[in-house]
Amino acid sequence: MLLLGALLSGCVTTVYQPLSSLQRPAIVDPRLANFEGMRLLVRCVPGDYLTAPDADLLCRKVGALFRNQGAKVETDVPRHGGASRRLDPGAQPDLIVDLSSRLLHKESSGPLWALTVLSLTLVPAFTEYSVAQDVSIRDASGFLLASDSLKARFIEYFGAGIWGVNWMLDTLVRPPEEELTGEAPARDFSRDFYAQLSQLAFNARVRSDVLRSFEPPSQGGGGQRKTGAEP
Repeated sequence: MLLLGALLSGCVTTVYQPLSSLQRPAIVDPRLANFEGMRLLVRCVPGDYLTAPDADLLCRKVGALFRNQGAKVETDVPRHGGASRRLDPGAQPDLIVDLSSRLLHKESSGPLWALTVLSLTLVPAFTEYSVAQDVSIRDASGFLLASDSLKARFIEYFGAGIWGVNWMLDTLVRPPEEELTGEAPARDFSRDFYAQLSQLAFNARVRSDVLRSFEPPSQGGGGQRKTGAEP
């Protein structure tokens, strides 16, 4: 088993397939200042599939995504089902982005794994799993502005033979956007996920602006405060 573990480390070929919502076109460009001056709170909720360290890493990456688009971002990783920080009444966020992950399906063949062991990974085994990244975006009062479940399927093939063939194809034939080895699948998923998340947050901002346009003028005679504007 130690020999098998050594052989399998690095002999993984991953196929990423975008599913529900991740396949939709996104018109918002994450490289632009789509949230200039806005305050965002990003909360990444740990669970059975998303551990606390992974949730912390997810929050840092999503926080960087929105900071690059001009937002002022705070992150939070709730523990034990409750928020780990309280919102400051004097600095309420314009948008609260809640993220959680679920494992929808996982499948692997025991007999095939046994054959993989006997053949020293020349016969590949595989593990297929589908995951969902649930997103909800609210304003500071808790009103739901946008929500979606971004789903993807991953198929991991384990074996020296299939990995070697795909490595050669990636090196000699395939363009970078079609590679199956290395970090290409994770990069492709991140590209789709960040694009859809930026689109959802932008939609939430527009809905919030529309709702605020129906608010009565303030008593002091000043103009209405728009989402994203400095108070």
